Amino acid sequence: MDQEFDLNKVDVLRERTGLSYRDAVKYLEKAKGNLVKALVLIEEDEHEQGEIMTERGREVLEKVKGIVRKGNEMKIKIDRAGEPLMEIPVTVGLIGTVIAPYLAIAGAAVALATGHSISVRHSGELPEFKNGN
Repeated sequence: MDQEFDLNKVDVLRERTGLSYRDAVKYLEKAKGNLVKALVLIEEDEHEQGEIMTERGREVLEKVKGIVRKGNEMKIKIDRAGEPLMEIPVTVGLIGTVIAPYLAIAGAAVALATGHSISVRHSGELPEFKNGN
């Protein structure tokens, strides 16, 4: 094949797909210089990559759902003299801490300083964490 002719094919492939010169040449070599076949190969690879990304996205989503589910099973409980004042899922507490960390720290400090107890429970499996009162 003529070098200029190959360069024209590479340029056409790059314009249509946004590939680098190296990748365009690689696909043209796979397609034995056939520009249409190279475009088909690129399309097939993009489709395959899309399927892989979709599957990975599903896996990540399932893991996040599992973490949220576990976080919702665990509760942060605030008591004063044995009387329950508030009980929230750990997930909500973590989201609040991420959004307003200083407010969360200040709230916990005030609660402990005023004799409140803060505990974390998971179906009775985790120990209760309280202040020294």
